[in-house]
Amino acid sequence: MNDFVLRKEGPVTVLTLKRPPVNALDRTALEELSKALENVESDRESRVLVLTGGIEGIFCSGGDLKYWRHVEDGRAVSLEGRKVFAQIERLPKPTIAAINGHVIGDGLALALVCDLRIASETATFRIPEAAYGFIPGWGFIRRLVASVGRGNASGLLLTGQPMGAARAQMMGLINEVVPPNMLMGHVMSLSRQLAALSPVSLQALKCVLLGGNEVACFDAVWGKDHWKEGIEALLSKRPSVFPSTGIEKRCDLGCEEASC
Repeated sequence: MNDFVLRKEGPVTVLTLKRPPVNALDRTALEELSKALENVESDRESRVLVLTGGIEGIFCSGGDLKYWRHVEDGRAVSLEGRKVFAQIERLPKPTIAAINGHVIGDGLALALVCDLRIASETATFRIPEAAYGFIPGWGFIRRLVASVGRGNASGLLLTGQPMGAARAQMMGLINEVVPPNMLMGHVMSLSRQLAALSPVSLQALKCVLLGGNEVACFDAVWGKDHWKEGIEALLSKRPSVFPSTGIEKRCDLGCEEASC
């Protein structure tokens, strides 16, 4: 079964989750996602990854409880999701979550590991795990606190009450809210803008944002080919043209892998 559909539009790769009925993730889906991420990472022509849902009204509902209820080892369940979501977070290319519907439980963890989150006006967010006798387990809680603060995170986690897109934007959970019919067009436009920037610089920025050594990352890009092209283009008053060469694997731009 293909739970993820991957398509390329120039330098932008779109990865669409389509797993009826509610885009819930089991072990097979997570493994498929991991392989898709490996393909995106190794594709030098792919400069931006967009993650979205392929079922109307649903982005992702987190873990598939019909599947995971048979796995009683909590550490094993946690590790499955954490490994794959860390792949997204550490992907050396910008990632955008195009949130086109309901986001439930660790489905929000999937969105939070992306660098940017753009939501439809009709998107809703809910974290109901406490009502089911457990808590989110795929690295979600610390990322949520980092995004919206402890107070806002407590309200979402403890009450399990749904929240609309406008409120989610106000608290910093998502970056932008757009009309439903404009979501993918807006996301693709933003993706193409990112794809035109220096991929080496974007990789270094991601490394620093994830806790890497800022001085080392600055030193790794200063004076290099993309730096030369960018400054020459600026002084010549022309658009920069950055090659795909020079893009390294994750955390190889002078920052410490353990930190990011």
